[in-house]
Amino acid sequence: MILVTGANGFIGREVCHVLTAHGHEVAATDRTCAEATPYRFITGDICDADWLARLFRTEAFDTIIHLASLRNRESQSRPADAMRVNIGGSLMLLELAARARHNVTRFVYGSSISAYGPKPYTRYGAVAETEPAAPENVYGLGKRYVEMAGEQYHRQGRLSFVAARIAMVVGAGVVSTASMWRGEIFDRRRLRRPYTIRLPYARDEVLPLIHATDIAEMLQCFATVAAPHHTLYNTPAEHWTCATLADAVTALNPHLAFSFDPGGARGDPERIDVSRFHSEFDYQPMPLRERLEIFSDPNR
Repeated sequence: MILVTGANGFIGREVCHVLTAHGHEVAATDRTCAEATPYRFITGDICDADWLARLFRTEAFDTIIHLASLRNRESQSRPADAMRVNIGGSLMLLELAARARHNVTRFVYGSSISAYGPKPYTRYGAVAETEPAAPENVYGLGKRYVEMAGEQYHRQGRLSFVAARIAMVVGAGVVSTASMWRGEIFDRRRLRRPYTIRLPYARDEVLPLIHATDIAEMLQCFATVAAPHHTLYNTPAEHWTCATLADAVTALNPHLAFSFDPGGARGDPERIDVSRFHSEFDYQPMPLRERLEIFSDPNR
């Protein structure tokens, strides 16, 4: 059985659906109860030590996919909560998993390319996993902290740990008010009235994009492979300029328009090197342009 934390989140929901579709038994957890699901849902808070310990005593899972976290914007505005949830909750989960190492065979951590810090392409090129982490915000720092803790457990032989540094995730149903465009490029695809999607970047800025379903498939790869060669992987991503993304979406629906606001500061690389993942795993993400076309087709 695979335990998925943060299962009510944007990525977590997709991970649970993908795992279930592939025939895995799933135990999904989050602070808020989900609607009826084809998998078992357990409501609880990973920051509650008693609840977490009870979960390990009563549930027979052998793999953990840990996604519970405050999002980037929340982490910036609530740094104390980010430390409590993103770091404190994660460390409790890691320690309990290490104690249960005869039962828990793999711990997959949903990290972020924010752990690298801002890395302009003109200076760093496509950033590989060997590039030293240099996070410049609370969110990225928390991700790197948990990566380092997990790597230490792994080196000590106490836990099989792997971290996935996730690129910018897009797909239908994003609820974050700070990144609504990530969902709107899908959710508004069939709109038949004028609507403007705001991108908080310059027209020529490069974004490393990946669809939520592909992230879920990749996390399944990390959870089920016999022995990953590394403890850290960049997730594959396509590199789109904001202008190219806007042109692709508006070509499919001329009712949509885009505005650009280059005022926001980037806390992640412009381009990432994804060769490590592709050299080890067979999974090939569906092209994002194809996903946009499928989603805009009313007959599919």
